[in-house]
Amino acid sequence: MQRGRIMKRSIPGVLYSCLFQLLFAFCFPVTGQDLDKVTIFGRITDSNGLPVLGATVTIIDQASGQSRTTTANDEGRYRIIDLLPGTITVRAAAAGFGTKERVGIETIAAQNLQLDFALGPADVHAEATITVGDEDAPAIDTSRTIVGSTLTAREIEEIPNNARNPLDLVLTLGGTAEEALSTSDLAEDRNSDPRSTPLEQGNFTISGGASYSNNITIDGFDNNDDRSARDRFQPSLEAVSEVQVIRNQFSAEYGRASGGRVNLSLRRGTNKFRGRAYMFFRDDNLNANSWYNNSRGISRLPLTNYNPGIVLSGPIRFPFYDGRKRTFFTISYEYQRFVDTTLIDTYLPVVGNPRFVLPQPTSTEQFCDNSNPAQCPANAGFISPYRKQFPTPNVGNIVTLRLDHKISKNNDIRFGWQFGRRKNQRTTSAFVTRIEEALQAKNIDSDAFNITDNHVFGARTVNEIGFQWSRFTPSFQTDNPFAPVVLIGYRNPVTNSTQTLVAGNSTASSLQNFADNRNEQRYQIKDSLTHVAGFHTIKTGFDVQYVNSKTLVLGNATGTFNFSNVFNFSNNTVTRYRQNFGTATDVRNTYWGIFFNDEMRLRPNLTISYGLRYERETAVNDKNNLGPRFAIAWDPFRKGKLVIRYGAAIVYNRVLLRTIGDFIQNRLGSVASFDSNTIPTSTGTGTLNPRSQILAVIAQRFPNGFSSVDDLRSAITSALCGPATNPVPCSPSFGFLRNTGSSGNPLRSVAPDLKIPESYQMNLGFEKEIGNGWVLEANYTWNKTAHLWREYNINLPLLPPGFSDYTSYLLATPFVFTNVNGTTRTYRFYLGPTTDPIGVSTNPSTQTGTCGTTVNVICWINLNTTSTLTTRPNSNAGDGVSSNSIGGPIGIARAALQRLRPDPSVDEMEQVGSIGNALYNGLVVEFRRRYRKFPNGFGASLRLAYTFSLLKDDGLNNTSNAEINGDFSREWARALQDRRHRFVFSSTLDTPFWLGKLRFSPLIRVASSAPFNLGYGVDRNLNDTSTDRVIFTGNLKDLKWRRPGSPVPEALLAQFQLQPIGAASGNLPRNAGTGPGQFFFDINIAREWRFGDRFRLRPNIEIGNVLNLAIFSFGAEFVDFIGTNASQTALQNFLVPTRTYRQRDIRLGVRFDF
Repeated sequence: MQRGRIMKRSIPGVLYSCLFQLLFAFCFPVTGQDLDKVTIFGRITDSNGLPVLGATVTIIDQASGQSRTTTANDEGRYRIIDLLPGTITVRAAAAGFGTKERVGIETIAAQNLQLDFALGPADVHAEATITVGDEDAPAIDTSRTIVGSTLTAREIEEIPNNARNPLDLVLTLGGTAEEALSTSDLAEDRNSDPRSTPLEQGNFTISGGASYSNNITIDGFDNNDDRSARDRFQPSLEAVSEVQVIRNQFSAEYGRASGGRVNLSLRRGTNKFRGRAYMFFRDDNLNANSWYNNSRGISRLPLTNYNPGIVLSGPIRFPFYDGRKRTFFTISYEYQRFVDTTLIDTYLPVVGNPRFVLPQPTSTEQFCDNSNPAQCPANAGFISPYRKQFPTPNVGNIVTLRLDHKISKNNDIRFGWQFGRRKNQRTTSAFVTRIEEALQAKNIDSDAFNITDNHVFGARTVNEIGFQWSRFTPSFQTDNPFAPVVLIGYRNPVTNSTQTLVAGNSTASSLQNFADNRNEQRYQIKDSLTHVAGFHTIKTGFDVQYVNSKTLVLGNATGTFNFSNVFNFSNNTVTRYRQNFGTATDVRNTYWGIFFNDEMRLRPNLTISYGLRYERETAVNDKNNLGPRFAIAWDPFRKGKLVIRYGAAIVYNRVLLRTIGDFIQNRLGSVASFDSNTIPTSTGTGTLNPRSQILAVIAQRFPNGFSSVDDLRSAITSALCGPATNPVPCSPSFGFLRNTGSSGNPLRSVAPDLKIPESYQMNLGFEKEIGNGWVLEANYTWNKTAHLWREYNINLPLLPPGFSDYTSYLLATPFVFTNVNGTTRTYRFYLGPTTDPIGVSTNPSTQTGTCGTTVNVICWINLNTTSTLTTRPNSNAGDGVSSNSIGGPIGIARAALQRLRPDPSVDEMEQVGSIGNALYNGLVVEFRRRYRKFPNGFGASLRLAYTFSLLKDDGLNNTSNAEINGDFSREWARALQDRRHRFVFSSTLDTPFWLGKLRFSPLIRVASSAPFNLGYGVDRNLNDTSTDRVIFTGNLKDLKWRRPGSPVPEALLAQFQLQPIGAASGNLPRNAGTGPGQFFFDINIAREWRFGDRFRLRPNIEIGNVLNLAIFSFGAEFVDFIGTNASQTALQNFLVPTRTYRQRDIRLGVRFDF
């Protein structure tokens, strides 16, 4: 039975089940702890401990001067909810009593802060102002039920951050991990073309949830890219005041994530004008070279990176309006530029084509476009060099704006604007043969406007409603993506090799980028109502989002014109034409969620939170998405020094629109592909050449492509085909390809019962202050995810009764292929020597003899061969399209099974179903101390987190296939991102003047090895996918990564063997290899000079990989068995990682605050 059909019982599962039964036994109305705001509560008493009736408590935001006031109840208790995080003053007063204040309290998002006051009689000594520093603030929050961490502005600025991406700070906390096949932080090597992380792999894993199922928000508003499972917009690091990471979200307020929730809070304006100008700079002359560049004797890639920016904030003031204590702004702008150039080294035709203008050559030299330039035939053209160093920078502009306005005493409004533009043209190759207009760039454009209204209905009720519109337009394209692609072949006179000049446009994809563009718009409206009733804090609300995502796959979409040589280009003789139609993918999705949450303060030391959330996404037909939540925070000793937390929840992923789009694209059948190479060159004796005739008509359209399929068919029928003496219009079907596999999207589908993946989560932990502000926290998390999306083939050949696998069927069933001349090839299958490199012969005893393609012959196919050829048998070489192919062993076997498919006219038909699972068990222990000043001028903060965890799953992502079609139970193994041990240390150390008053901020990350999957990359089991694994007879512990240059593991290689073609699988488990560990040591060193109370100058130097260690990684590359007849180079590279983490690099920076 597949794991998607059951949920195994376990101790955490039993606890989880019992507590949810308890949850539904409550009779209270259900609704949460506010994850973005702050709650202040406490009790006002007199000197005898009795409640002070009518006491007032005022919260004053020190930055803006704005305040909120409430009155204590008959028991002297007060509570003020929905406060913005920041530095506050709390004032308690009552008639006949002296006023007391606590000043300088730092608050963070999701904090519940208890502040009690004891008021004395109203005499001259009773009034008191208590200034609260970091030492005086409570070290732990004993009423908080959620599990997570918040990085403050101090930490955001000081923790080394190589990419200056605020989301990268998530990995400095416990319970987090990089996504599977991550390529972040890897070195750039010259002349390399490594694979990038799969598009839907996400940013990071939190508490074992799928890395593509985290909910990323900015100021509480959606900031997700639902197509690639990443973030939509990255604000400047200088604009962020908090990074909040919720690892186990037991409040019903937020959803759409089985992983975690990450909220970036932007800086808000203050009552005084403030600003910051900054500049950060990197240059390759400051950096070490990468390990692989050094090993190959190659210099480091050029790198010059500038990051200037400015942040301005304050009250809005005009001659006619004074916005102090009422209207504030913060605006941030950052310019990012990676300076880079690309060498264009190609050749241009000397004689041009008047239909398409090329630039002028950069040299007057001329060479014959021929393999032997000394003997230049009359039909050969001439070429001249075109060499240019062209700027290909990576340029970004980032703007954020926040406006806060207090409409009235009980009503305030917030407006936000995000603007991002990035164009990345950087390359790593030595040179390109494209001219400027055909250079592609990775573009990311993002815009968002949001508005929030917060209304206080008295002391007990607050409502917040917000609306956001966002637009996201990423692409990988040229500056003119709808121009035609022009490919001109030529002979390089220096290397005498054939090369291709790319002009006009380029729609090619690479291992890093997929050629497409997208225009996505999102509308979001959300509301939350919070009401305090006795010991209940009830919260209810909704979140509705509408997404309209339009994607156009650019590959050959505008028309690709090939000219086999420059002579043909000059004479406008098109030798090949390709165009794809119907490549647009439009997906619309409406998400809506409603929630209720009740947080009950049953006793001063006991908080219970429970709630229910319902979610619905219209992109799939799954309506049963109820998510109950339950959590407890208990202070057993009532001293505020220890809290025990327990929580459980059912949470749901979000729908990934790329998967939905790819599997429902153009179900009406508008996808069409045209390739002139599939047009025959002859239809019989005395007939015209259809391909030449049609290409001649297409050439008259050059350089314009065709607007539609009908437009192209009309052009085809205007050409003449058939007998030369009596020609007729060419068939309109000439050149159009028939989709026979899932690469043609109409053959993809989603299961009718496709469900949104759901996660069952449980957490048990404690947090304890162990003296003088030091805090120890430990949390055990159990996270079971079911209904993960996986792919399987619904058109797999079906074995007749009596056969155990395809091998047994092939051995018993000859395959007869009829040649075009009527003769037959009879293919018989047998199990021969495992050293046979060919696999096709006419003598099975000696594996010799060549099969004929025009005679009656018996061909013997060795199913034990090491051959990887997948060519199918073919005939009719006379038409210019087909070839008289014998076929390769795997291709012949596939052809023999074709008639067993449910639909024999096509190959695989992929379907996505909800049959995947994952399970995480993790223990996170954190030891921390917030910043404290010590004697003799020292000061320090510290955070140390250790994670001991195990994450298992049955697939890489939501489009994973199993080795045996649909059997994901066999795929159950450690996940690729699973690292059993993770250790993170971050700290800040301030030194006194006699040590230069330097501030040292180190970051150390250490992790044990992650697994890797040793595949084969060849479809030997004939299920249409290359997920095969081989037979291994040795000890799995020996499957370890190797350092470059280490001896070839001959003994290990001898323990591998290939299973016969058609066998279901090998015996090697998924993810059985042991990969490299991780070690990062970065440090930030800063010095601060103050000029009065307002001006600060803070230069800093950030050093990444301080020790310049070579830490290896497989990155996103496939790790495959090399076969038994591998070359010496392949043997030397077996199990050797091809990438390393970044070498030592240095960033210089300066901040000037004014």
